Amino acid sequence: MKFNKYTQLTLALCLVLTLLLSACGGGGAATTTAAATTTAATTAAATTAAATTEAEEEEEVTTAAATTAAATTAAATTAAATTAAVVDEGLPFAEFNWYLGLTPMPDNQMVNDAINEYIGPILNAKVNINYWTSKDWEEKMTIMVASGDDLGVIGFGSQSKLDYVIQSQRGSFYPLEDLLGQYGAGTKALFPQDVWDCMTINGHIYGIPSLKDNCYIISLIYNEDMANELGIDMTQSNYKNFSSIEPFYNQVMDKRDEVYGNIEEPLSGGIQLEMPYWFAVESFLNDSFLAVCNIDGIMDIAGYDSSTIFNLYGTAEYREACKSMQRMVDRNILAYDYDGKSAWNNTGNMFGWPGWGYTYLPEHLYGDAFFTRMVEPVRVWTDTNNYFSAGTAISANAKNAERCMMLLEMVNNDPKLATMMRFGIEGEHYVRTPEGKMTFEGSPRNSDATARGYHYWYAAPVGNLLIVEAPEAYSGPDGIMLKKIAEFNQNAKIPNHLGFVFDISPVSTEIAACTSVVLEYRDTLRCGRLSSGDEVDQVIDEFIQKLEANNLQTVLDEVQNQINVWKAGR
Repeated sequence: MKFNKYTQLTLALCLVLTLLLSACGGGGAATTTAAATTTAATTAAATTAAATTEAEEEEEVTTAAATTAAATTAAATTAAATTAAVVDEGLPFAEFNWYLGLTPMPDNQMVNDAINEYIGPILNAKVNINYWTSKDWEEKMTIMVASGDDLGVIGFGSQSKLDYVIQSQRGSFYPLEDLLGQYGAGTKALFPQDVWDCMTINGHIYGIPSLKDNCYIISLIYNEDMANELGIDMTQSNYKNFSSIEPFYNQVMDKRDEVYGNIEEPLSGGIQLEMPYWFAVESFLNDSFLAVCNIDGIMDIAGYDSSTIFNLYGTAEYREACKSMQRMVDRNILAYDYDGKSAWNNTGNMFGWPGWGYTYLPEHLYGDAFFTRMVEPVRVWTDTNNYFSAGTAISANAKNAERCMMLLEMVNNDPKLATMMRFGIEGEHYVRTPEGKMTFEGSPRNSDATARGYHYWYAAPVGNLLIVEAPEAYSGPDGIMLKKIAEFNQNAKIPNHLGFVFDISPVSTEIAACTSVVLEYRDTLRCGRLSSGDEVDQVIDEFIQKLEANNLQTVLDEVQNQINVWKAGR
């Protein structure tokens, strides 16, 4: 069977993306998040030794962003030129499904029809897109996958409720390495090889991660009006992460008390998660930090290298973080409990909030009462979960696997299709201002933000976000948010064990027991709900004793052993 004309399209898109990847130094750092700007890049560069090196690094970042914009424009032109392409006679008609972890909306079928009208002349194919809620996935998809049905394209990750590793090991997904080589070269070029190595399970690539904010971008958002009124110079915040924020917040609290008096709202929104807000570590048990590693270039925890497994809860740094949290709650810098208190954010009486993933911040993030700005992160890092948490796979028994891959190649490389998947049909779901900018206002089906016909901003399960056109309110002037995502992806620190997957089966009993202990103590400690530093010490001592009694060391030894074996085999 011949696919000459589609292959030509693929190669054209591929060339654009390969040039982009080369300009961005694609083989270096893994992809990820987005929320800082040149301030973050400049601050990071300031830690290097030579001024010449700093200038070179800044120039590289600027060049990478400019290249991204140019490549996106070129890809859009290429895609538009292929819309009327005549399909090779050797490419027979195909029809298949695509299951997405996105809540259904009224105009799903309308947009699906428009998508088929667009891809039809190129792929000679029809895709039936199924938008499913989390409940649908939990109740239906696991059964359907296990049945061996031809499901076409399937989403995996947190929104799609399918664990990438488990389903890959069960044989639920189609091996993609040959398909990527034949029909997905542009998609393959989106990520450096270490990311594809990360996606490799038992020798095969089974999924395509979504290119988005694939790293941890943790910023400090603040109330600019209050900062100005209190005379707070945010360049002096010394923000690195929230484990070092207490001295600065104490100064701000002193000034707020002096100017505003005693008010109900805490100074800051909650910063409760140990990782990524307080510490940058590589974790091997999802949201539990029983077994973690330091990350080269960050090294938050003293006394350990970046290849030695340790229990975060047993470190001096964790103990001090819990004491800091307790002190800040005691002073109303943080709240004892935030449940039902979201209205606090809009009053203008709060000063700061933790930000996750912001690369562009609207002027009024928390309403019109005050202006918001952010201090951008000076360090950004990634881990395996950033690639396993959202992506697309092809059903193991797909009858049209090649055509599924061709569609995913377009989804990941064609800006028009990627935009249509998020925002629907131009003229129906969005319109253009006289300046040519995208807007929902005045559109027939999306003007009312409370009753939109089709709207899936971000849409992590779909694929490449960085080529999407979005309204300025979403992505900032000239799409700055997406350009900054590319920069952060480029510069993210990569841990030593990207792609390592811990097999819990040898110690599942011990992990279950230790996890129960963590759940018993975690929220009390990380939410600052104790009365004093002495009580924090007592509770942490008890916490550690229970973990040890439930054979935590056995778990640590098993993780270390598996990592040593994994490293030896690379």
